[in-house]
Amino acid sequence: MSSIWLDAEGKEPGIMRALVFAAHPDDEVIAVGGTIRKLANAGAEIRLVHFSDGAEGYTTLDEKHTIVDLRRQETGQVCAILGIGSYTNLHLQDWNLQVGNSTYHAVIREIRTFKPDIVFTHTRADYHDHMTVHDVVTDGWFHAPLPCAMDLGPVWKYVPLYEFEVRQPISAPSLIVDVSDTFDAKVKAMQCYGSQLEHVGSIFQMMEGRAKERGYLGGGLYGEALLRTTFHPIPVRNVKDLMKA
Repeated sequence: MSSIWLDAEGKEPGIMRALVFAAHPDDEVIAVGGTIRKLANAGAEIRLVHFSDGAEGYTTLDEKHTIVDLRRQETGQVCAILGIGSYTNLHLQDWNLQVGNSTYHAVIREIRTFKPDIVFTHTRADYHDHMTVHDVVTDGWFHAPLPCAMDLGPVWKYVPLYEFEVRQPISAPSLIVDVSDTFDAKVKAMQCYGSQLEHVGSIFQMMEGRAKERGYLGGGLYGEALLRTTFHPIPVRNVKDLMKA
């Protein structure tokens, strides 16, 4: 396990475009809100893709028919705080995300269109919607560089795919990102998801506790854990890349 120290005052030339796939609005903040803000500070272009519109996330019957619009508005506020430049929602059924051609195609299309230098998504060790997104994104990421489904756009290269933690912690992280300077932005972004705070209970206590634990492992005050996928190797043409985190 190693630590990533992205300099918020300077550019990180190795990461210019970051693509984040999350099952529901708020997953991205809980998991990698600090990392997203840090990447944005370093000059990266960030795109966020939600699979579900969060239609089941209402706490009263009065909210049932307005919750989707409300969560979309909340996500807009989050994007502004974290420096996310573009956002889309696939509007798939909440609590019922499925593996299939349509979801695979959506992921492949997003990767080939945005052409990211790094991709983030859920770890598989979580509940079913998060597991499904992990499986779909991993498979879509695998196929995006291959000469198949060419109607989804020109092929894109293999780039690092990192899994993040939401509910269940990653048991053996590959990396710890130091987010000591962006943890406040992470908390502020989570506060924007006010419609969900009753659902997630003492989320801020969990976020701070986990971030402190990860920070301890990485040598900083606050940290976020990532697991680099081993599903497919990343080609290395310059041996100096072996020395990068």
